[in-house]
Amino acid sequence: MEKNDQIQICKVIAQAIMADAKITDEEHEFLTKLMDRYELDDAERKDVMNRNVDDDPVAMVKEEIGGLESKDELLGELLSAITADGKIAPQEKTLLETVGKSIGMSPEELAMVLED
Repeated sequence: MEKNDQIQICKVIAQAIMADAKITDEEHEFLTKLMDRYELDDAERKDVMNRNVDDDPVAMVKEEIGGLESKDELLGELLSAITADGKIAPQEKTLLETVGKSIGMSPEELAMVLED
């Protein structure tokens, strides 16, 4: 996977954990470990953390993340991130649904993902 895709995945994850205006220790730890796994340097980490609440995750996915593998990984990481604190806030669920639709998931597939 390309470094840009990894950075964009982290940006969407950062957006997701900020969606409910509460960042739990578990969510912060999840993002930190993801950035560690992707071996992001300090400048890349700063870029990830400088997310704006108004950033459009759909545009980020469509315009910045290339390849089916990266989009599949995004969806898995996004689901893991929003459940890191043991619950899914309505804003987080909406974000997951929005991102899922933007990568071509049907409502039925999204429902199955949320049930697991």
